[in-house]
Amino acid sequence: MGVTQGAGLSLQWFRNQFASGVDYDTLTTEAAQAPAGSQGLYWLPYLMGERTPHLNAMARGGWIGLTAKHTRADMIRALLEGVSYSQKDCMDIIEQMGVQVESVRVSGGGARSAFWRQMLANVFAKRVVTLATQEGSAYGAALLALVGTGVYTSVPEICKAVIREVESISPQPDAAQVYAAGHPIYKSLYPALQGILYACQRHRARE
Repeated sequence: MGVTQGAGLSLQWFRNQFASGVDYDTLTTEAAQAPAGSQGLYWLPYLMGERTPHLNAMARGGWIGLTAKHTRADMIRALLEGVSYSQKDCMDIIEQMGVQVESVRVSGGGARSAFWRQMLANVFAKRVVTLATQEGSAYGAALLALVGTGVYTSVPEICKAVIREVESISPQPDAAQVYAAGHPIYKSLYPALQGILYACQRHRARE
């Protein structure tokens, strides 16, 4: 399992702090005006520490690479890209364990955004699909309970019976190439900034 602590929270935080009253569709429409890669701007989504791949409750978030050329659209897009990169960190760990990932299923609030689903497909360089039900872990737990109580004989059987894909999005080659180059830079930011973060924490502790 891979967990991004501040996934949907990142966009919610931005809306609450800088775009009060603006709905999420409007924010993603604005983000779509910025180019893939957000003109070199990166977002670390560590608003509540992090679990995967950095098991560090003291990890902190922020935009890296901000310049005067960047617009609010760049900042929003970088935020969505940062969360997507973080999710790719999780997928990379799974693939490094020998699991072959052919497609990625998405659910939850962020999955309702067609723009974000396309971005995930581009970042993962994988097909992204949505299911007939938008429930995630709770629905999975219910399916396991049906197997456990004998209503179905196995997990593959119940999955074949009730899980249905309703949409599939394929990667866009040009954007996928941008994100393939951007992800290693994103991965380098946390270790590069870790010493500065600890210095700031020590300073606060002395105050």
